Amino acid sequence: MPDSTPPPWVDDFFPFATPAALARLVDIAWQHATREGYYEWCELLSHYGFMFDLECVPSPPEGWECSPEFGEGTRRLGVPFLAPPEFVPFGALGDGGYVGWFVPAPELGREDHPVGLVTGHERGAVQVGRDTRSGLEWMLSWTLYRWQTDASRWAATEARSHKLLDRLARELGLHPHPDRGLIPQGSPVFDVPAGWRHVPGDDGVGVLAATDAFSGHAPVVGCVLEDDQPLELALADASRMLDAGYPATALLGLKNAFANGPGCRFADLKPLWKQVYRDLGRPQLADRLDEMTESMYQDLPCFCDAPHV
Repeated sequence: MPDSTPPPWVDDFFPFATPAALARLVDIAWQHATREGYYEWCELLSHYGFMFDLECVPSPPEGWECSPEFGEGTRRLGVPFLAPPEFVPFGALGDGGYVGWFVPAPELGREDHPVGLVTGHERGAVQVGRDTRSGLEWMLSWTLYRWQTDASRWAATEARSHKLLDRLARELGLHPHPDRGLIPQGSPVFDVPAGWRHVPGDDGVGVLAATDAFSGHAPVVGCVLEDDQPLELALADASRMLDAGYPATALLGLKNAFANGPGCRFADLKPLWKQVYRDLGRPQLADRLDEMTESMYQDLPCFCDAPHV
């Protein structure tokens, strides 16, 4: 008979240590999902379902039973549909949208990251917090805003949910308010190291890199790709920038092309895109392009004029 006292959860399910604010939320849910040698990981996954479902969860304690069976697929972090590779999701909203971190330069090894939102219906992302704590505060504010603007829909669960939201706010030291629950506008704000720069992009994240990795000129194709500006122009320009020693400018052009071009052209962008990430010392992001293949390049009807594989 296994010990009924749950051991601490193992923090190994994100590419970096879970930031303190989200770790506290996992702590609370872990206590509810583990009892008497039994791990109800689905309860942890959606314990705060009124706000978001955790995108992945800790592994079960050794020797503990699980139902349903726990598989490694539960711990697989994909790239949400139409999101940039720099977006690492930690929560699903249940409507196709996700909240997660912007990690534009994994090599910096930072302990926390800006939090963003992707809708799952439109390309790109928008920043909702400068770090995990402020991102969660926005999530709670967004929940209050929804309750306030659609009171009849939420009336049945409002009392219970308000109690839970109030507890979360106390536990995390947050001060949510419905007036701060609107989706922000504008470019993301990053902590830029000395000798680096951030250039906003059409995907909502842009490029953060050493200043000398930029050419100083905007990519050739930075607007909607039309018949007179085929994708090949973006690819040729990015290739020239990479060969000239400006991988950050090459990356910006490819990411803008992805944000504005037809989704069926993702496979055409991918080889050079991966090479650019590797040249910048970001193999983790190159690997995430492989994850995107499953969501962005499906066997769906294509109506664009250009031939592609």
